[in-house]
Amino acid sequence: MSFKKRNVDQQPKLPSGSRLSAYNGQLLISTGVPSLDDILGGGQPVGTIMLIKEDRATTYAQLLLKYFIAQGMASGHHVAVTSRDEDPQEMLKTLMWLSTSDRDDDDETDKNKNTRTDAESDRLKIAWRYNHLKRFETGVKSKPASPVPVSTDQKQKDQAVDEPKPYCSQFDLTKRVPATVLEEAKTEILQWQDDTEEVDDYETLLKQIRKVVLDGQFSSAIPVAPGTPRNALRVAIHSLASPSWQSKSPHDLYKFCHALRGLLRFSFGTAVITVPAYLYDEVPHVMRRIEHMVDAVIEIESFAGDPVYSEAAYTQNYHGFFHVHKLPVLNSLLPPSTKLSVLSAGGSNDLAFKLRRKRFAIETFHLPPEGGVVTRRTEAPSATGPSKDKKETSSAGLSSLANRGPKKVGCGSTPGKVDPLEF
Repeated sequence: MSFKKRNVDQQPKLPSGSRLSAYNGQLLISTGVPSLDDILGGGQPVGTIMLIKEDRATTYAQLLLKYFIAQGMASGHHVAVTSRDEDPQEMLKTLMWLSTSDRDDDDETDKNKNTRTDAESDRLKIAWRYNHLKRFETGVKSKPASPVPVSTDQKQKDQAVDEPKPYCSQFDLTKRVPATVLEEAKTEILQWQDDTEEVDDYETLLKQIRKVVLDGQFSSAIPVAPGTPRNALRVAIHSLASPSWQSKSPHDLYKFCHALRGLLRFSFGTAVITVPAYLYDEVPHVMRRIEHMVDAVIEIESFAGDPVYSEAAYTQNYHGFFHVHKLPVLNSLLPPSTKLSVLSAGGSNDLAFKLRRKRFAIETFHLPPEGGVVTRRTEAPSATGPSKDKKETSSAGLSSLANRGPKKVGCGSTPGKVDPLEF
């Protein structure tokens, strides 16, 4: 029996800016936020839908959607954007862009805070044996800065095309995407006009997404020629099911999510959808049915405008809670984050987020020490000392405690006297 050597050129190549999961072999793409990728188990699996529940008073959900779009542009993916409440073109112009230096001012600020905390904790006399242990990290460290593409001659451009695209880039919120990058990016805006009175926006959007999948050869059910490079598709839908979306029936939203998931399952595409879920709090089982039709559900609960958290001590370190209601499970029985995630620890850790000057970060939520680090937590004794009556009362209480229960005989347990070894 003869064996033929497999030709490497005929093997299917992974799309640029993607990787395989170490847990179940699923193809992953990055969301643009390293901490969110860690929660998902390394990234968002291709062929899935992630639902982000918007906050009532802030736009943090839209910020995560912009991270998703910006990462797609940096990785060379095809990005389709749609919105009925804002202009998608303006959303693309206000995207954040790549950081140019490895030094992060936000990290330097955290290091200075940790140094001051270490200096204050050195004064403590308790838990001295933990001084040489490694500090507990509550977040995921950001990746090194990604190289910014610079316009060169045609030969260097051809070489840049062959270079692998980054999987997860480091973005700077103080910078905006250049106009030249917007022109060269593979973006597509999905818009339509309301020509008739009875219009179904969900059905129209689904037809346009299906057209993009078929025309761009993103469908995995349609075979392509060997050696044909594949690309990934990112669908970003802003504020779905808001009052601006028109439909014929209340069940159209449910049908849209069901059909979109079936379409993306057999394609190299992923979708991130933001939904104003607070509008449907009084309508029972609406959001619960939608959650069953998507693969991942996260919710952002901001402290802004909520009187419950206005005076809490932890509002100085965090800007809100980050809830994970559902994680994608493909080709496995358990989510990959149960084994691979550092932040969620299998879903047992509480998560919170903070918006810094240059980046958005998700960390493990923990309460600050009560009263501060160097503040006494017990009342200091009075200068004159306790009175005689207090001494008699305390001695009587100790003797009564010693006389309770059966009398013990042995070392340190003399009958009728207080046992010094009992606390």
